[in-house]
Amino acid sequence: MSASRERPVEPMPEALIEELGTIQVAEGLAARVLPGGHGPSVLWLHGYTLDSTSWREMWSRLPGWNHIGLDLPAHGLSGPIVPGENLRTLGRKVADFCKREGIRHLVALSFGTLTATQVAIEEPEWFWSLVLGAPSLAGGPQDPRVGMTYAKLGELYQRVGPGPEMTQTWMDCIAWKGVEKQPALQVEMRHLVEGHRWSELRDWGMWRLLQPPQLEDDLRRIVTPVLVVIGEQDLPAFHVVAATLERALPSCTRVTLPDTGHLCMLESPDLSAGPVRHHLETYHRPGEAR
Repeated sequence: MSASRERPVEPMPEALIEELGTIQVAEGLAARVLPGGHGPSVLWLHGYTLDSTSWREMWSRLPGWNHIGLDLPAHGLSGPIVPGENLRTLGRKVADFCKREGIRHLVALSFGTLTATQVAIEEPEWFWSLVLGAPSLAGGPQDPRVGMTYAKLGELYQRVGPGPEMTQTWMDCIAWKGVEKQPALQVEMRHLVEGHRWSELRDWGMWRLLQPPQLEDDLRRIVTPVLVVIGEQDLPAFHVVAATLERALPSCTRVTLPDTGHLCMLESPDLSAGPVRHHLETYHRPGEAR
């Protein structure tokens, strides 16, 4: 299934980002809340080295929802990855927050899809909808070129620490291909990467958030309807994961965005907003209690 093009909308002013409210999800885990959101709540999980402000273009295209953007561990306003934390403990924390706050909808991109999927594994019947953009699975296929970049980043972190060399190394990764076609987006993404602390590369914290593996038997327990959004030009490994999700999940639909790379919902918010809105609205249950 391919997405149809929509009329562009006025983007959310950058100044509004500074007005986002902040809430605590769990100890050391923060989220930003878009002011004025009075509709059903949606929790958003960002990509690697970004933070929840990266969702502003998507939020501007989805009025009427209460948008909450989680900053993943070692990202944005959240604290570092603590000893003993792994993907399962993180998923449990986020699931508990969602149940406490009555959040029934999740949207995630790339690195954030690992946590979103784990949250759904932890609570396979709680959520009404799940959107996975450029999905990845813990223990699943990885692009070898991206893996080489991660190894290089680890080496740079030990040798020179955070700074311009790490930023440029990461921005040169094949996963960013396509962003260069949109100079304003590229500048925004670079700004976020420049502010990233890279603390997840200390003490193997990043690798702990990739464990335990997310197996097909785990996925089959998820009854939540899932929408997979993926760029036509995304790396092959992510298309393999998308196919795995379609095979393993009881309810899964895939939307492929034309002329779009890995950061699909950020690169093509106009193409993404329609399918995401349709998925959220289709599976929202306004008559049911929180």
